[in-house]
Order: sequence, then structure tokens, then C-alpha cells
Amino acid sequence: MTNEKAVAEKLLQSNAIKLSPQQPFTWASGWKSPIYCDNRRVLSFPYIRDFIKSEMCNVVFEQFPQATMLAGVATAGIAWGAMAADQLKMPYIYVRPKPKEHGLGNQIEGFYEPGQKVLVVEDLISTGKSSLQVCDVLKKLASKSCKLERKLIISCTSK
Repeated sequence: MTNEKAVAEKLLQSNAIKLSPQQPFTWASGWKSPIYCDNRRVLSFPYIRDFIKSEMCNVVFEQFPQATMLAGVATAGIAWGAMAADQLKMPYIYVRPKPKEHGLGNQIEGFYEPGQKVLVVEDLISTGKSSLQVCDVLKKLASKSCKLERKLIISCTSK
């Protein structure tokens, strides 16, 4: 069995995959889809969660060796990004769509410095809008130029 099929099997075992052809789900992007993957549900199943986390870490290690930091996209990407960063012993941040309205008012939580190659971790992607918004936030808040490299590696460097 391939790793992708094993992950799919685990998603089915945890009942994370939902089908509704007659009443399609509306995704955050506004898209309608007869299928939905509730990745938050997987967090409640420790052995399945651990398997998927390990598979995700294998992908990061093998396909994104240039990444020096992981960034979770709020909110659903936060847990998966934090778990992967912990297992890979990588620095971690997460990015909100807008700054908090209390406390420090942060939009980026964690320590970020320019020059890091950030791999964005999101739980579901349709249009990629929220993941690409992370690049915009890093660019604006760090006053640096950012470019999207291979897939979702974001590289921010001095202008």
C-alpha cells in the first residue's frame, strides 16, 4: 500500500471523510463540493493522528529539505504545523488572517526573522488564498520581499 493510500485509509477509519452529493458542502473559498475532509476530527484519534503527522513529516523532509521553518495557517493548520515542527525539531510560527484585537496584537505568533525559508502548513487547500495570504503577511510585517518558491516554500529576504 502506498503512503497516500494508507493516509486515505486512516482518514476513512476516523470518519473524517464526509460525502453529501445532494447538499454539497460550502468551503471557506465559497466552492461547493460533495466531499469534505474534516481534518480536525483526526486530532481526536491519537494513533491515526501520529501516523498522519509522521507521513507529513516524511513529505517535509523529502520534498522540502530547504525549509528552515514551518508556519501554520490559522486556525486548522496550527495543530498540524506545530506537531510536524515538533517532530522535525524545526522552528514554528503561525499566522492569523488579521492581527489580534487584544494582548500584543500579533498577527504572526512565534519568532520569525527574515531569511528563513518558510513552509506553510494548511489542513485543506482549494484556491490557496489563505496560504498565499501568509506570504503577504510575512512580506508586509517583515518589510521584506517574499517569493513563492517550489510549491509552498516562502522565502523572505532583505530588499
